[in-house]
Amino acid sequence: MNSPVRRILVINGKGGCGKTTIATNLAVAYACQGKKVALLDNDPQASSSHWADLRDPDLPPVQLVAKHERAGMYETQAFHHRLPEATQYVIVDGHSNARGRDLESLLRQSDLILVPMLPSSIDIRAGGSFITELLTHRLFRAAPRPVGVIANRIQPNTETHDKLMHFLGCLDIPVVAQFRDSPVYTDAAEAGRGVVDMRDVRAARKEAMAWKQLVQWIDEQALVQPGSAASIRAKLQPRAAERKTDNQSVSQA
Repeated sequence: MNSPVRRILVINGKGGCGKTTIATNLAVAYACQGKKVALLDNDPQASSSHWADLRDPDLPPVQLVAKHERAGMYETQAFHHRLPEATQYVIVDGHSNARGRDLESLLRQSDLILVPMLPSSIDIRAGGSFITELLTHRLFRAAPRPVGVIANRIQPNTETHDKLMHFLGCLDIPVVAQFRDSPVYTDAAEAGRGVVDMRDVRAARKEAMAWKQLVQWIDEQALVQPGSAASIRAKLQPRAAERKTDNQSVSQA
């Protein structure tokens, strides 16, 4: 009996937070484990599609599904966007303007959500608002699923990093990974690679451990029963005042 496909959505309501970087590197991390991985590009900018075009066919394969493209004249949308056979992991690169039906569609095709956030005042405010919107969405309340925040492009032991971690602590949502602001990610993107591919690069080896920890957290969630919608709402309510206070503090920073 085949195991169910794991569908992981990478999304944030603000652009420029590194969704494609997270999605492509996560896809590579699973591909390097020998898993059959599909990368769904929902972003009209087609950044994941461009990355896939650059990927060397001798590297562990990541199959791209261009969800942002319309089907051809003689094929259905379902056929055009079909998953490759025997897919085990689906990494969904969500677009930042997803609202209404688009957001609903993304939520329907995911059973775990990752929200990357950058350590800037603007990103903290926008990310906090998006997380609140996400957790109170009717589809999420009807079927809660694990949500993890990724602190992206950080510089440890800096004031901006400390502000981000303090804010995320007030959200009562796990920070499941922290990735450094390193040029190795740009180098990887320009070669259609992920840092886990780049074992010969010292900076990539340093980041690989954080990716291993993220993959471990994701896989652990398959063994955990999601909380009820009521428990999710109960967590949000006592934190509302704290989020408001923190947003005001960030605005004044």
